[in-house]
Amino acid sequence: MFRGDDGDAGGEPGGDEGGDEGLPGPVVLSLVLLGAMFGMASPSDGGWWPHPVAWVAFGVQAVHCLPWTARLRGAWTLAAQLLLAPWSGVPGFAAASVLLLVRRPVRWVLFALVVAAAAVPADSPYGAANGAGNALAQGLTVYALTRLFHRYAELHAARGRLASARVAEERRRAALHLDAALGVPLAAVLRLAAAGDAAGVAATARRAAAGVRAAPGPGADGGAPDGPLPAPVLPVLVAVHAGYLAVGVAYLAERRLTPLQLTALLGALAVVTGLQVRHSLPRPPGVRPAGFGWTWALQCALAVAVLFGPGGPHPQLLAFAAASALVLLPPAAGWPVLAAAVAAAGAVSGAAAVDVVTIALVCYGLALLTAMVHQVREARRALAELAVARERRRIARDVHDLLGSGLAAVAVSAELALRRPSAGHLARAAEFAERTLGELRAVSEGGAVLELSAELASTEALLAAAGIALARTGGPGDVPSADRPLLAAVLREGTTNLLRHSRATRCVLELGPHGLRLANDRALAPTDRPRHGTSGHGTPNLAARAAARRAAFSSAPDGNGGWLLELALPVGVLAGSTAQQGN
Repeated sequence: MFRGDDGDAGGEPGGDEGGDEGLPGPVVLSLVLLGAMFGMASPSDGGWWPHPVAWVAFGVQAVHCLPWTARLRGAWTLAAQLLLAPWSGVPGFAAASVLLLVRRPVRWVLFALVVAAAAVPADSPYGAANGAGNALAQGLTVYALTRLFHRYAELHAARGRLASARVAEERRRAALHLDAALGVPLAAVLRLAAAGDAAGVAATARRAAAGVRAAPGPGADGGAPDGPLPAPVLPVLVAVHAGYLAVGVAYLAERRLTPLQLTALLGALAVVTGLQVRHSLPRPPGVRPAGFGWTWALQCALAVAVLFGPGGPHPQLLAFAAASALVLLPPAAGWPVLAAAVAAAGAVSGAAAVDVVTIALVCYGLALLTAMVHQVREARRALAELAVARERRRIARDVHDLLGSGLAAVAVSAELALRRPSAGHLARAAEFAERTLGELRAVSEGGAVLELSAELASTEALLAAAGIALARTGGPGDVPSADRPLLAAVLREGTTNLLRHSRATRCVLELGPHGLRLANDRALAPTDRPRHGTSGHGTPNLAARAAARRAAFSSAPDGNGGWLLELALPVGVLAGSTAQQGN
């Protein structure tokens, strides 16, 4: 019957509720609970201060509402709240506790009984309607506010979970795309190499490389990440205002009014209540209903007219106008309007002023927490979209720098095999194809990590096969370990471009703690370079990788007909890495 932490209340939020973003939730809940207590609780010794029993009921209700008190609440706290209701004067607390702690459908039956019991002590139709209406409104409002705050805390605590899920989905989608675009051609390359078809290997690798250097296209929109609002905000909003409307009708029915006065006041009551519902409807932050300035002005005019008009004071409408001011206007304007409304009601009676504060805070609390949930949901969506965009850029770089260069190496080796079939170039093309196939899987699983020693061996083999003399100084051991994957990516791209965009006969490679330097002769002019359908993103991608390590990257003609590619590691990183290696 009773709901635990795994009940349909949506569970308790995680441990990350701190920070400035989480502060408004408990503040709003506390203000609403205090307003309900001061507005309805039995006074102590005939004064305005609530009876001590009401303060006990307030404490029990706080235990039922705040997310970090889950271990304290249960059947015994609910029973205590139900027993306190007749003496505290706040049956709305008991009604809200039933909705928060009891499972469906029993909770709605108990809720109806608590609301009906609130009308029993009354000695008039208006007194009965007022007691039941307040219990209904307070119970539903505290229930909705609590559910909204719990949802806010849950979303805030799990704000990174959606981003991780969307990134995982993007990786699955990229894996399917890359397998179709590259996995199938690479498998064909291996079959052709096994059959000794060097021409087929070269043609297949070139066709695959022609379109490989573009990232997979954007996926389908993830849609609303968090589903509907956790509490039935709209039904609660309508039910609360319908209860206030019924109480107002009962109040006016007991006044000695002429038919014309009664008709006018009932019309004003219906209009102000209907406008309040319109102003309070759940909507994204910053979005206000069309023509809200005119509708709020009409609310204020009718509320003031009813408050000081015939038939006696009726502060409920003024409270609606004040609540609308808090919902629609900036805080610098909304709170002074509430203060003015309280002062106007206080000129009639102290009870009227308390009613204005209570009703205004209840309506404002619903609107504020609804906006807070919208804000956190949109923040989670933005974080997820940012993470997906970052992952797409990462995949695009890896596809270009790793897979594109790998396919180019396959094609170059196969073309060399056509000119010198007995030199083992076709076997080397198959080795490059197997390596690229493994890197394809790694790209869609979070990124491949290159080894500088393996890339250096591949570079030396490719250049030797192409008849290009290599003069090398330094080796992987001379490079800081943290920077070796970056130098490996730069070396692979530089070697690929050297083979594709030059007629080089010799090149110089320098490796060391300073970075990398690769120079070759006989670079082709841009107009003479072969076109293979690639998008030419290699240099920007390498520059981005270098910038992430605070390194400087350049690739340009050397002024003597050759080409010079350089990667300079930052001095601070050099000192730290060298010291670490020395230790």
